[in-house]
Amino acid sequence: MNNKHKNTPTKSFLSLAITAAVSSTFMVSAYANENNAVTNDVLEENIEVITVTATRSALNINDALTSQIVIDRQAIERINPVSVIDLLSTVPSIDIASNGGKGQSASVFMRGTSSDHTLVLIDGVRISSATSGGTNLNTLSPALIERIEIVQGPRAALWGSDAIGGVIQIFTRKLDGGDFFAGASIGSDNYRKYQAGVGIAHGDGQTSITVNHEESDGFDVQDNTETDDDGYEFTSIAVRGQQNVNTNLTLDWLFTADQGETEYDGGYQNQSDVNNYAWLVRANYETNIGNVINNTVAMVGQNEDAADSLKDGVLKGSFETRRNQFSLVNHSQFSEDVQLNVGIDHYQDDVSGSETSYEQTKRDTTGMFAHGLLTNNNFSYEATLRYDDVEEVDSEVSYNLGAGYNFSTNSRVVLNYGTGFKAPTFNDLYYPYSGNPELRSEYSDSIELFFETTLATVDTSIHFYHTDVDDLIAWTSAGPENFEEVEISGAEFVASYLGFGGNHDFNASYTDAEDQKTHKQLIRRAKNKASYKFSTSIANADIYAEYQYVGKRTDRGDVKLDAYQVVNLGFNYAIMPELKLNARVTNLFDEEYQTANGYNTQEQAFYLGVTYQNF
Repeated sequence: MNNKHKNTPTKSFLSLAITAAVSSTFMVSAYANENNAVTNDVLEENIEVITVTATRSALNINDALTSQIVIDRQAIERINPVSVIDLLSTVPSIDIASNGGKGQSASVFMRGTSSDHTLVLIDGVRISSATSGGTNLNTLSPALIERIEIVQGPRAALWGSDAIGGVIQIFTRKLDGGDFFAGASIGSDNYRKYQAGVGIAHGDGQTSITVNHEESDGFDVQDNTETDDDGYEFTSIAVRGQQNVNTNLTLDWLFTADQGETEYDGGYQNQSDVNNYAWLVRANYETNIGNVINNTVAMVGQNEDAADSLKDGVLKGSFETRRNQFSLVNHSQFSEDVQLNVGIDHYQDDVSGSETSYEQTKRDTTGMFAHGLLTNNNFSYEATLRYDDVEEVDSEVSYNLGAGYNFSTNSRVVLNYGTGFKAPTFNDLYYPYSGNPELRSEYSDSIELFFETTLATVDTSIHFYHTDVDDLIAWTSAGPENFEEVEISGAEFVASYLGFGGNHDFNASYTDAEDQKTHKQLIRRAKNKASYKFSTSIANADIYAEYQYVGKRTDRGDVKLDAYQVVNLGFNYAIMPELKLNARVTNLFDEEYQTANGYNTQEQAFYLGVTYQNF
């Protein structure tokens, strides 16, 4: 199957310049300055990593009884990603299916579950669509991201609907007062990007403002339809701030927005204009009552995603979904060994637009939960219970139970069991002439066992998990029905090593996701995946190399998708302390592959940019 696209006129010169710079430095780095590289990485590793997604409270990542991965700002700059998908593609047991390049829609499958079984948050705000249930990650620029926390496995007992396969929480940039940066990049397919950010101090607080604009002529995402390039143009902004009112009360706020347009191949429609935003205001109040430290967090927020569908510039339809969100969570620390979190969440979905003649256009969901964590010598225990009431659907009770044992400082074993659910979307329930208002929520139960240890100087972990999903919603010629049952089994192996010139990170995963009625594998999930990442520093240069292997998959109609291998490179060079040259080579060996049947992927691509920052 031929996926080749056009070659840009400037590709030859740009490819020679970037490949020569990256390759020559990469060759030298494996043998030079090894001691410095290892020393720096050891210092970084000793920094305590605090996460909030796994328990909805600040906790050391090594104390949470769940599988977690954190992609921080330093890693993002090292990788030089074009999209958020570039950051997620090497995570174990995450499969990506893209309908073309960055401007097109992309689906994320975590641990074999469906693409709408992963809850996606921005600073605590749900951003999935109430109509489709999906989340468009391609409109969000990595330039706006401070870090990403990925929790693998069910967390519905803490977060409610959607968190069957896991949770992805994206945190926006935080700049100190007086910090600023600006940058520009060019690349293949006439790619252009401009970004800037500034931190503003105000009393005992600060506000960060980050702006990003990017556009590209794109490439032809489907060979057998319109023979033209399918480009895109997006502009994004993020405003994140915090103010310490007094020693007990802190306020923080967020506003993100992205708008733009993307072209695609289609008979009835070939362009989509998007306009999305999210905001929140949050109060954090800390008290000490009877030697119990309490932190109470009250949040009000909203997200909206709107899309207009066009054909050659003529409006064909529009969709708009809005979600008002409220939450109140209290974290009580009774001692170093005992903590309790309790909370309530409420959100209101509202659907409108020219093509939304649904029977129902509004829905309220309310959830209440309690979560406890106990440490006793080398043992740790976790329990979570949650009740959700979804208007016009049903109520759900979900829970998590976990236990861990620390053999030593660097070795532990964890066993956890959890349930999850996914409420049917407005499309499932009320889509004109085909929705099914009698649908029930999808329900899952999962068990996981994992072991983490350090062997010599190699950090390793191995994970085994099994998930059953019942009442899975599937669309047939008669509409959506609760009839599918899915059984998923998987294993993951992760190893990290500091030495031989830099950081070496390897992971491999096996996922068997089978429909129990047809005994066929679920579409677009690979049974076998592996990745290897190498990063190092030499003189004023940071070098990054990435290898991905994705095994065979099936797609709709029992179409077989071939396995593929991709190599990506990243390069940063400090011309001076404040000025950096950055580059990326995507698909270095010009691999021909597809992640969704009928949709092309980008051929070999090159990006070159410069960034100035005063911090």
